[in-house]
Amino acid sequence: MLEKNFAVLGGDARQFSLIEYLLAKGAAVRAYGLPREKLASGARWCADVQGALAGAEAVLLPLPVSPDGRRLHVPLASGEEAPLLREIFSTVPCGTLLAGGRFSPAVRAMAEDAGHVLFDYAKSEEFEQRNAIPTAEGAVAILMERMKRTVAGLPVAVTGYGRVGRALSRLLGAMGAKVTVGARKPAALAEAAGAGHYIRRLEGPDSVALLAQGKAVVFNTVPHWLFTKEVLKSIPKETLLIDLASAPGGIDVDAASAQGHTVIWALSLPGKYAPESAGEIIADTVILHMKKEGLL
Repeated sequence: MLEKNFAVLGGDARQFSLIEYLLAKGAAVRAYGLPREKLASGARWCADVQGALAGAEAVLLPLPVSPDGRRLHVPLASGEEAPLLREIFSTVPCGTLLAGGRFSPAVRAMAEDAGHVLFDYAKSEEFEQRNAIPTAEGAVAILMERMKRTVAGLPVAVTGYGRVGRALSRLLGAMGAKVTVGARKPAALAEAAGAGHYIRRLEGPDSVALLAQGKAVVFNTVPHWLFTKEVLKSIPKETLLIDLASAPGGIDVDAASAQGHTVIWALSLPGKYAPESAGEIIADTVILHMKKEGLL
């Protein structure tokens, strides 16, 4: 049994599943910044941050923690000004687990100045491995919403062959798409070829442009500007560009829009397309970390 007191602050639909999961494990949960009527039975809704933090042995912050580096991310709170992170950090006793997703350098420095040690669950290996699956499924859902053709037989390109690139390429291939993987490292290309995909080594702007030729859709998973203004000039306007990379992304969106390309920068797909699974993944990741640190 997970006999701990958790404070869950802010976040999106993932938090409802996360809270339900923690309650099922035997934890006590106080929540702030979420609609009261949507909370699982057994969770205690709090009107302010101080109430949610009272007696908390672990504080779970959202993914992302903050939209601006100053205030908590509370997209589901109605008519309230988001609380300042500095005030939250000053309220939480030192030694309390503070877990969140994608702490910016400014937020991390703010927390460390207050004497806290943070756990960024979005950077843990378990989270990244498991989160790649709902990310890939969400990307395919966007593809199916936007295209008027079946995925089977569709020529697509995937740049990058990390966790998300692998999961996405595998899913697209299983659905019958003609997948070409573009990557820089020979080992990644060899793995992609072994999985049955076409491959192209990315060695510069020209190779990126060639990869996109003849493709109905290009998925980018590399958080580096591969698709610059010059590269985009060589890509047909009818090619759908879907960027799955975290900031700064891999596509110059302004240049793409100016040139008439259709670009979708698809962030936080698990929270949009599979919030229940995504919430459980966050909870499992935090619980595993607590066990490793001797907190359970």
